[in-house]
Amino acid sequence: MSATDPTDGAYERGRRIGLATGALALSVVAFVNLLGLEKSILAVVLALLALRGSASAAEGAPRARAALIIAVLHIVTIVAVLVIFHDKLIQLLRLLEKLG
Repeated sequence: MSATDPTDGAYERGRRIGLATGALALSVVAFVNLLGLEKSILAVVLALLALRGSASAAEGAPRARAALIIAVLHIVTIVAVLVIFHDKLIQLLRLLEKLG
């Protein structure tokens, strides 16, 4: 098979669209569970994989960009909450330590 085989192109487009759709779904799910930082990181990785490669994969690019934006926004939100409520978090951990 040659590099310009239509089957290879269709496979790559389908793979990118699948990765972009998975990244978008994962980034939305991560936002529902506010402290699910690992899901946002995975969504970023999937979105970057979907965006990587040739420019002919425009079908999945909007989904991948949306997933990237949502996941990065989620990561920034978690970091901001942890920084802003750092003292309250330490209090909570001490209370939990006393209970345990």
